[in-house]
Amino acid sequence: MKQHLLCARLLPNPALSSNLLHLGDKFAAINPLNDSDHVEAVVAILLWDEPGRGLETLLVQRAEREGDPWSGQIGLPGGRVKQGDETARAALHREVEEEVGIKLEEVSTELGKLSVGHPMRRTGMRVQPWVYGLRIKPAVNIGPTEIADSFWVNLAELPSKKKVSEITIRNEPWRVESFVVEGKIVWGFTYRVLTELLPILEISL
Repeated sequence: MKQHLLCARLLPNPALSSNLLHLGDKFAAINPLNDSDHVEAVVAILLWDEPGRGLETLLVQRAEREGDPWSGQIGLPGGRVKQGDETARAALHREVEEEVGIKLEEVSTELGKLSVGHPMRRTGMRVQPWVYGLRIKPAVNIGPTEIADSFWVNLAELPSKKKVSEITIRNEPWRVESFVVEGKIVWGFTYRVLTELLPILEISL
């Protein structure tokens, strides 16, 4: 028994699934990885290949906080890059660990990046989405102040959840394109990131 446990400890980290390895090749052709673009914030698309179900990603619901333009909204783990010498990659690793308790360097492999975007309520902010493939499905431990909830979403099911939703911004009603997942409205920047990702995954909207 002791010899069996020792062998288990010496086994290498699990490899990415074949689907995620193929996706990494596609991203390498689209947008080579580098850390040179200047952005103010970063978000992570964490992809897990669930056996028998396909690719999933982790979404978070931000805590209700006064003065926060994204209070209560559904989004991707991430946050601001600290001014100074912090790189976008370093900021992403720090924010993901702070928000959902996942150490990217231990459980994931960088696959690529999507287009830099601008949140509707902060049009001057440049946000870089980074895509990571997960070698194992990690436990999620949400931060005590910034995140209220988290949940995994099956990406192949998103097109069937697409609809126009009514939301309220500054006490005004707005109709927006969205995905409605478990009664939660995914719209705005996160919606745009996901709609860019799905065709790369060969999922038709």
